Amino acid sequence: MDSNASMIDRFFAVVLDLVTFLGYAAGICMIIFSVNEISTEVEEIIISRHQLIKLFIILCVCYFVLEVFLTRIFATTPGKLCMNCDVDFHKGNTMIYDIIRSFFKVICLFTIIPGIISYAYACTNYETRAFHDSIAKTNVTNSTRTPRALGILVTLVGLFLLTVFLYRYHEVLGLTVKVGLSEFKIFTFD
Repeated sequence: MDSNASMIDRFFAVVLDLVTFLGYAAGICMIIFSVNEISTEVEEIIISRHQLIKLFIILCVCYFVLEVFLTRIFATTPGKLCMNCDVDFHKGNTMIYDIIRSFFKVICLFTIIPGIISYAYACTNYETRAFHDSIAKTNVTNSTRTPRALGILVTLVGLFLLTVFLYRYHEVLGLTVKVGLSEFKIFTFD
């Protein structure tokens, strides 16, 4: 029997999943932006608070759907694969337990206070089970049945989509970064 994964591995797996799924949500947003013909040539920020809330909802839905889909088929997620972890279902890997686990995981992940409480709870119990694991009767083990290369590939595709999204729509999102290199003599061409 496999032992439970450490909370450090689980933390990094969640971070990798978040970045990966954010990349896939960014890919969906790029499709929506191209269908709605949102221009990237703007003088000012054109995305309102209402549209940012829509982007957040797209991220939450994308995270939920991918979490359910991947734990149903592979019993793991890309971040867990990269960290060599797997989800063990005590009552069998059924769709209802996948949905329950993913629903409560999304709630704990995207609402800060329940997420911190869930993480603290998992750190203090000997089985290292967070709230979503306790409710769905699952635990995360420190070995996986799926090749790690698949998780790395899926994560890299998500990172690529996120990078392309940020490069194409950074002005629209108001994410212009001013480095200030022109102040140094080496970067001035007179």
